[in-house]
Amino acid sequence: MRSTNLLAVILGSPFMMQHQAVLGYLPQVAMLMRGEGVQQQGPLAKRRARPTMIAELTPSGAATVAGRKRVKGYDEAPEGSVAVHSLKGVMLKDDQIGLCQDVPGTASLGRAMLAADAHENVVAHVLAIDSGGGSVDGTAEYGALIKGLTKPVVAYSDGIIASAAYWAASSCAKIVLNNGTCAVGSIGVMCSVADYKPMLEKLGVVFHDLRADDSDEKNEDFRQLMEGNHKPYIENVLNPLREMFASTVKENRPQLATKEGEKLLHGSMYFANAAVADGLADEIGPFSRAVELALELAEAGDPTTGAAGGNSATTSTQPPMFGKNKFPAVAALAGLSGAALTPELVSAANDELETAGILGAALVTEASLTTLQNDSTAWNAAHTALEAAGATDVVALAADRDKYKAEAAAFGNQPGVLPTSSTKTGTDVAEGGDANDKLVNDLHEKMLNG
Repeated sequence: MRSTNLLAVILGSPFMMQHQAVLGYLPQVAMLMRGEGVQQQGPLAKRRARPTMIAELTPSGAATVAGRKRVKGYDEAPEGSVAVHSLKGVMLKDDQIGLCQDVPGTASLGRAMLAADAHENVVAHVLAIDSGGGSVDGTAEYGALIKGLTKPVVAYSDGIIASAAYWAASSCAKIVLNNGTCAVGSIGVMCSVADYKPMLEKLGVVFHDLRADDSDEKNEDFRQLMEGNHKPYIENVLNPLREMFASTVKENRPQLATKEGEKLLHGSMYFANAAVADGLADEIGPFSRAVELALELAEAGDPTTGAAGGNSATTSTQPPMFGKNKFPAVAALAGLSGAALTPELVSAANDELETAGILGAALVTEASLTTLQNDSTAWNAAHTALEAAGATDVVALAADRDKYKAEAAAFGNQPGVLPTSSTKTGTDVAEGGDANDKLVNDLHEKMLNG
């Protein structure tokens, strides 16, 4: 993401982000606003190329430790590998180039997780998180994608899992925190708006805000916000986003769907011990424990411990067929619409159905269905027009077409310009021979003799 685009996202979008994390990035935001950007070393494409990471368990005495190993691709990974994905820094939908460090966006992370999930050498995932959250845009889609993976995902953190990052973590089967100082929470939505209009007006800038007729509600919430009335923006933008966030967390972790659990969803942060006790996380342990847990879930082969159901997240809302999460990718589509219902998610669901032997049905996005319906309408209209013209046999039409094309080609290949009327080029030969001649003569003679 270029600096200008990054700045537009930061200044113009609602965020699910811990406030301390926001303050920590203000110096970098100030640099972007001054147009300074960040020095980039090397070609962008090369800088974005990242090795694939896997986790390997190796015996060490009575204990088991896990090491991270980089490979060029999953083809080089041994069978039974755990794919390790890194969610660090500010979460934005697109790749970030220029905000402290280069970080892949949730769209790129999602594609990488889908690729790992589809590989036969990978049996589980660990999502290593150290993030204070980020932009609302892309977060719901990323969480749904995690839930749709067919292999178990364990979230792990040796830092913080806050706000939008917790949305992603709650979509995993389990959450493991490294030590007591790790913190999770900040479940909520915020928006910080800086009004530069008074400063610019002092410099002589004149603003003219025009709205077309019957567009009286266009940007009204934001206009009221800039005039000091925050209520419409909070009610119509921030509150609905917060409700979606809290509902998703409670769906992913039903133990929070209680009166006591609701108290944890008001934006506070919780250290590891309290988080585990209250149900925001599952265990305290090192990275190796997260890997072990992922392998345990994979080995158990129990659909209720898959990516979307480690905490029976879908059992209360899905019909019996999906109650035990036999089809996590299909179940992950529940409640999604619009841009959140991506072709990648639908493709993963169809792959899951095909693997289960369901070959006579397939899922399509609403956009694809609309295209099919439009194509069908156009075909029916063309078919009706052909019937009205008496052309109902397509095979016969094609045969006639080929015949006339061949005749036209043969006609066009003749030399010169052909005459438009015939001419006599030889001697006529009378049919009938002498008998005809005699008949004509006899009639002629009768006419002469009266």
